[in-house]
Amino acid sequence: MNIARRLVVISMLLFMGIGTASAYDISVVTAGKRLYYNVDNDKGTAVVTYYGDSNNYWPTNRQPADSLFIPSTITYQGRTYVVNAIGDHAFSNCTRIKDVIVGDSITSIGDYAFQYCSLLRSITLAPSGITRIGTSAFESCIALKKIPLPQTLNSLGEGVFAVCRQLDSIVLPNTVTRLPNHLFYACNSLMTLTIPASLTSIGDFTFRECNRLRTIDLPNSVTHIGNSAFVECSNLQYIYLPESLDTIKAYTFRNCTHLTHVRIPASVYRIESNAFANASNLNDIVVLNTQPPTLGNNTFLDVDRAISVHIPCGTYDQYSAAEGWNEFTHLIEYPGYKLQYYAADTSMGTVEVVVEPTCTDSTAVVRAVPFRNHQFTHWNDGDTTNPRTVDVTIDSILIAHFIYVEPIGIDPLPTLETTITSLPGLIQIAGAEGLDINIFDISGRLCSTIRSAASPQRIAVDRPGVYLVQIAGRPARKVVVLPAR
Repeated sequence: MNIARRLVVISMLLFMGIGTASAYDISVVTAGKRLYYNVDNDKGTAVVTYYGDSNNYWPTNRQPADSLFIPSTITYQGRTYVVNAIGDHAFSNCTRIKDVIVGDSITSIGDYAFQYCSLLRSITLAPSGITRIGTSAFESCIALKKIPLPQTLNSLGEGVFAVCRQLDSIVLPNTVTRLPNHLFYACNSLMTLTIPASLTSIGDFTFRECNRLRTIDLPNSVTHIGNSAFVECSNLQYIYLPESLDTIKAYTFRNCTHLTHVRIPASVYRIESNAFANASNLNDIVVLNTQPPTLGNNTFLDVDRAISVHIPCGTYDQYSAAEGWNEFTHLIEYPGYKLQYYAADTSMGTVEVVVEPTCTDSTAVVRAVPFRNHQFTHWNDGDTTNPRTVDVTIDSILIAHFIYVEPIGIDPLPTLETTITSLPGLIQIAGAEGLDINIFDISGRLCSTIRSAASPQRIAVDRPGVYLVQIAGRPARKVVVLPAR
């Protein structure tokens, strides 16, 4: 075959995609592992890439395994290159990598760079240098527990940590301003999240199915929270929304079945459809806008309409006439300061408000209630008083601490299966036959004592308001009684 004819054949083969061209320019062995790079000879830089092609990035027999070190520089044929990026799909589907150390010259981790690295358990990044982590870079790294993020990071792609099922904590640096869509989707172990004051936006489905996340306090710099951002966060208990938010988007807290308290700031004027749908344990809503926010369809679907809804002083008439809000039967005017209260460890006890501040009296009484075989020790400020009386004239937080106490062989009191219901002018108690019942007003004054002779037992009160019901010496429970008809 003559030379001209041979060149024509080679050109045809290359045009047809048949030939020896590879996805990489060079390969270099570092720390016993052969890695592949694309290089820019003009700039003297190299980007880590994959071995194969877009149909099979890493054939099984070529995949790196165990520990992997990505160097800051490489030398090839006598020339040194600075490694400045991990490219798109660089280690996609490398299912045998367990640990990665990234050199301090790297400034970017590309899209899907470590996607489906199912054994990857740790990755060490330099404390500064990296500014970007691309879309789904660590998606489905189901063994990854922690990843310290560099202080220079300012760009996160969508779904970076999606389905990282073992990721239990993360600290977002102050350089991050935006959490994109699906960022922590299905991070089922995520419990501790540090959010910087620089954050301005949370995308759609960002925390979807983070079902071990219990509390989150967003900075006032956040102006946007996307649709379904916290949907199906089934263990989320408290959410205090930022003062700069104007809309709670559709489905934001749908199926947050352990959410008990929510504080809606004065800046919110619209709450969209299904925002709190199926938040079936919600028992306290604080709304700070003097004009009732507009509600969408099914905003509070399956939320008990008898729960306490705290509204600004002097706004009862507006809320009782506003569509959706007028379905709630316990609208309570409230001075509006933020009182946060919860247990440091919710497996040991809980915290309840015995006396709430009112528009005429800023005094609140908060009680720490230990669970069986536990004991209250102190509040977060060191005070050991319980119940605790506080003057709520500023935003306040009370966290109760408990310890485990070994049982000493004394049988605990049996659990009471009692139900307390409010009726106009009456308190109705079921399941307390033969037990002593004490009724206290909100100031703690004993109003009446009876021994229940029937079920249900109905007890008349002198006037409408908040009462405390104590049965057989157990902790008192609060009930709001409406005026008699």
